[in-house]
Amino acid sequence: MGKRDLQKEKQLELATIWGSEVQGDARFPKRRGASQKKGVGLMADSGDADSDALSEVGSDARSITSKHSDTATKERRKAAKKKRTCYRLHCFVEPGTELNAVRTVFEAYEPKIEIRTAQKGNLLNKSQFAVLTFRNKAMALHAVKTLDGTNQRDMLGVTNLKLNLMLTRQQSKIARKKLSRKIRHEKQQNQLMEDQEDMAFIRNFLKQQSSAKSK
Repeated sequence: MGKRDLQKEKQLELATIWGSEVQGDARFPKRRGASQKKGVGLMADSGDADSDALSEVGSDARSITSKHSDTATKERRKAAKKKRTCYRLHCFVEPGTELNAVRTVFEAYEPKIEIRTAQKGNLLNKSQFAVLTFRNKAMALHAVKTLDGTNQRDMLGVTNLKLNLMLTRQQSKIARKKLSRKIRHEKQQNQLMEDQEDMAFIRNFLKQQSSAKSK
């Protein structure tokens, strides 16, 4: 029979009663911090993995969204180009003019026709005009060349048909800017010419005065 290790048995009994953790003479139960830290570490690692996976999913979603936005932008540009191929003209007609009458006048060009009413001031001051949408620029120009200024009293109630370009809001804004720039430039030129004329008049006047005094 082997020799008993009394010291070891004593330590085991004390550990059973008071705990296995020893700090000096004091004993206390074993803390669970180490296992919890390990668990927290595993959770953190899994959290990092999840965040990496989510970031990858997010980047994929962003790339797909950017591709969709690029495709939508291209489609809008194509649609804008298609819209630009249509050219619109308008002409004033007699109030009460029917759509078929306008269609008969422009039958050779087959434009899309719309009758609109414009009102200025009171209710009695109304005017009617037709909006003509041509498929291409060549047809619109040919219609202007052929029909502008013609007598359409029987069909449209006007003796002098005037075809004008129907501008969009953006085109009208650009045209107004160009017109105002042109007017401002003309005013500056006129003012410069007036200043030059005034200076020439003053020089001539002073020259005449000096010649008169010398006599």
